[in-house]
Amino acid sequence: MRFLITVGTLIFAAAIFLIVVPRWTHPPIPAIQMGPPPTSMIQFGRGQLNEPVSQNLLPVLPPPSAGGPSATAAYHNVKVLTDVSAAEFMRLQEAMTRWVSPRKGCDFCHAGKDYASDAKPEKHVARLMLAMTRHINADWKQHVKEQGVTCYTCHRGKPVPAEVWYPSIPRPKHGIAAKQENWREVADNVKKFFPDDSLDLYLLGEEPIAAQSRTALPSGTVAEQIVVKRIYEMMMEMSEGIGVNCGYCHNSRALMSWYQGTPYRWDGYWGIELTRDLNRNYLLQVPGILPQKRELVHETAWPVLPDRESGPLAGNGLVLCATCHEARPQPLDGASELGAYPGLTGPAPAGGNHS
Repeated sequence: MRFLITVGTLIFAAAIFLIVVPRWTHPPIPAIQMGPPPTSMIQFGRGQLNEPVSQNLLPVLPPPSAGGPSATAAYHNVKVLTDVSAAEFMRLQEAMTRWVSPRKGCDFCHAGKDYASDAKPEKHVARLMLAMTRHINADWKQHVKEQGVTCYTCHRGKPVPAEVWYPSIPRPKHGIAAKQENWREVADNVKKFFPDDSLDLYLLGEEPIAAQSRTALPSGTVAEQIVVKRIYEMMMEMSEGIGVNCGYCHNSRALMSWYQGTPYRWDGYWGIELTRDLNRNYLLQVPGILPQKRELVHETAWPVLPDRESGPLAGNGLVLCATCHEARPQPLDGASELGAYPGLTGPAPAGGNHS
């Protein structure tokens, strides 16, 4: 009898629970089908992510009056913006200050009030970066389209963009038992802990990004395990850098096939080529102009800091997808202020005269 009472009580309590307590449901996850069903090309929503930098454009400065003298006629030592008026030149200088060094102002690049002086190395770097921006907008429309880029696309009000990477210092070769990954012990999260070796290979070097075999059995087309690992690291950097998953570009059942992928894969291809161009032909010049010392995340890491964290390139970062995109498929969600600053659309100076 006691058993029946206990069972009856439990059944009654369960019935009350089901009636009174609402059912637990998983919150809906937004998803877009990027290709043919069933599930090989689904792009999931970004969810609740913290924004590391501002995603809002700054107010556009009022346009200058038409006409007037050219920048080269009005000012001394103009080497990049040689095709704009003096008024547009000063307007763009003010915009660059707001985009890159709003705290230090003009003094960040200029020595006192002598604006023609080349005394500060920061001014030489600014010229190089300005020439690079014009080069991107004029010669890399395959990737940047009409949106283009400005200094703010990467800098977002900081002299050094929030997302950069550093070339690896060459390491001594050891036997197979002593081989270790190039872990970054001073990292403050798991993503930054993994090595940047893949970026050295694919965003600076000419290594092909291919590892999938074309045959079922080994036939000489299968990449070594370490190559597959490097490619995975690279793809994860791209995925996180533009805020998408693999199905945004690839059919996950046939990662190698361009035919079964999406048009965005070509955007990614041109993005890699663009990044290689910028790193090799522009940013590798910066350490010779303005060498910097890399700051550590934790000072307590100094006693165990390996030698690879020092060297001529230790403090000068290079660019990757996240530098511009900041976890967005399009930088600044596709917003553009390039049309308001025509001085950034012209070609870079001929002959590589950026300084």
